[in-house]
Amino acid sequence: MPELNLPPFYVITVNYHSGSYLPAFISSLAPLPFLKKMIVVNHSPEESLADLTAPFPLQIINQENAGYGAGLNRGLREIPEKNAVALLCNPDLVLATPAAATGALAYMGAHPQVGCLIPKSLDFSGEFLYPCRTFYSLKTLLAARIGLCRRAFAGAYRRHLYLDAPADRILEVDWGYGAAVFYRVAAFNRGPAFDERFFLYMEDVDLCLRLWRAGLSVVYYPEVLFRHHSQKDSHRRWRYLFYHLASLWKFVWKYGGLPQREDLRRPQAP
Repeated sequence: MPELNLPPFYVITVNYHSGSYLPAFISSLAPLPFLKKMIVVNHSPEESLADLTAPFPLQIINQENAGYGAGLNRGLREIPEKNAVALLCNPDLVLATPAAATGALAYMGAHPQVGCLIPKSLDFSGEFLYPCRTFYSLKTLLAARIGLCRRAFAGAYRRHLYLDAPADRILEVDWGYGAAVFYRVAAFNRGPAFDERFFLYMEDVDLCLRLWRAGLSVVYYPEVLFRHHSQKDSHRRWRYLFYHLASLWKFVWKYGGLPQREDLRRPQAP
């Protein structure tokens, strides 16, 4: 549909011992004739991706694991067009609605104030993954980690997950799940999208907070659906729980607390 004048479109993913998922992801992207290139930043170079093939240009960048956000930043540096949109994502996805991707790009082209779109996400059993959140408060932070607090702060947690919002309607949200984000490459004047101090976790919260602070918005766009092999590692492995807590501490330190959307017109924290 060339009349839509779609922005240049790229896909950037970071691989860390997840190469077995990539063929299915690539196959799900094959119906997108406007995809200019897929960039795979490989953080497990011992896992060779040389045999990967795709019906579109495919670039593999091997580097040491500097964190998820750092990997996505590295991929973004390969995009020359100022008006491009990049799908920043995990490798363990399948695009279930390729036809709807055209609409997502057209929406971003028509709404220059939108910094990123958050698609709908289901796991492979069909469970909705609640890809959107309000910015954390102390109540919702506790409710997200502790079942007893979830019952005690049920109303706040319900608002945190946008449970009363229509699941199939376009909606402005505070932040979205970083497993899949349609990102406007020029959002920070081509500067890094992610703060690389966050090795893993909270980099998506920080990205969306900075977009709002820059005068851009974050929008849930449910017409695009991804299936995700959601691992929830921070709930099952102590190492990933440590990463989550370390990133949370860095986030609170960076912003002097847990800022809310109404706070984001204040001068930026260092």
